[in-house]
Amino acid sequence: MVDYIRSSNNNNSNLKSMNKLIEIQKFAQEKLEEWCLAGIGWKFVWDNKATCRYGQCRYYKKEIGITKKLASINTIEESQDVVLHEIAHALTGSGHGHDAVWKRMCIKVGARPERCYSSEENGGTVKTIKGKWKLINKDTGEVYRHYHRKPRRQRWDCIWLTGRKKETYGKLQVVANELNNPDSSPYKIQS
Repeated sequence: MVDYIRSSNNNNSNLKSMNKLIEIQKFAQEKLEEWCLAGIGWKFVWDNKATCRYGQCRYYKKEIGITKKLASINTIEESQDVVLHEIAHALTGSGHGHDAVWKRMCIKVGARPERCYSSEENGGTVKTIKGKWKLINKDTGEVYRHYHRKPRRQRWDCIWLTGRKKETYGKLQVVANELNNPDSSPYKIQS
């Protein structure tokens, strides 16, 4: 009975996530048409591999991409703002980046004229995906950074963080995040 409840809740969650993704995709396609980008070959795509960037404008392919993983865990409004952010890039052209011309276009299309999102842990509104690895202080356990790929560096004993040499020199260590630890999984089978 418990297994059935878990699976039905999981299916319900997957269904909500799929509906959200469909709504975001429809919104993106409508906005591409509204701003006359679809008529000149621009299209919307899902980015299935990225975990850090929320959106990307690929001028050479004429496509705007949104990260599916981040869209799944954030609000529809947050994802719609990212779509509009990328549309502003497409409308201003590749030479503008996040300059004043792009900011004016953001305001015109209805996006926040901000260069990057701010994660919840940094006081922003965007939920992020924690990396599988984290850089910690061996003595205090303080987490300094998260990594999605394990850093290649083998020896951390002679490394320190800029501006924090006294407290971090010789005390840094990369460890697996709890999310990466099979013992902390909620799906662990109890014996």
